[in-house]
Amino acid sequence: MERSTKARTLRVFFALVPDSATQASLGVLARDVAVRTGGRAIVDPNIHLTLAFVGEIDIDRIDVLREMVDALPREAFVLMLDCVGTFRHSDIAWIAPSHVPASLLELQSRLAAALAKNEFAIEQRPFHAHVTLARRCGRNAAKARSKPIEWKVQRVALLASIADNGGVCYRELAGVDLT
Repeated sequence: MERSTKARTLRVFFALVPDSATQASLGVLARDVAVRTGGRAIVDPNIHLTLAFVGEIDIDRIDVLREMVDALPREAFVLMLDCVGTFRHSDIAWIAPSHVPASLLELQSRLAAALAKNEFAIEQRPFHAHVTLARRCGRNAAKARSKPIEWKVQRVALLASIADNGGVCYRELAGVDLT
């Protein structure tokens, strides 16, 4: 009997993963924004900044993605998250930096190039550095400055999105600490 295709694939993405203190600060903001927009806050353990969404892939290709994580630059940097808003034509509220550090752009660019080189489909939209705070927002939040949250970025991970009791949880498949 063959295993189903679904059992042989994983939905994966690369992300910056905050330390627990930053995650908690973003969680407080997420709950506040969710109340203001009528949305559903992202739970603290799921808070991250997506660098590259890969999508459903065959589990046999996971090792290629793990090698990409190992080859990434290992330089820590500070990300100042200070703008809150919602995406137009979407029900997602976010926080983003008003200034994207060159280190973040370099990291994302190198990752996108490695994905393309290894024949993974890559996102065609331009990279928009943000952390999703809430989904299913019934009201828009006009883009505005917020109290800055300083995030010393120290971890990049390959995460799998796993359906869990009507929600989603993320499981780290590979990761590196930035120094």
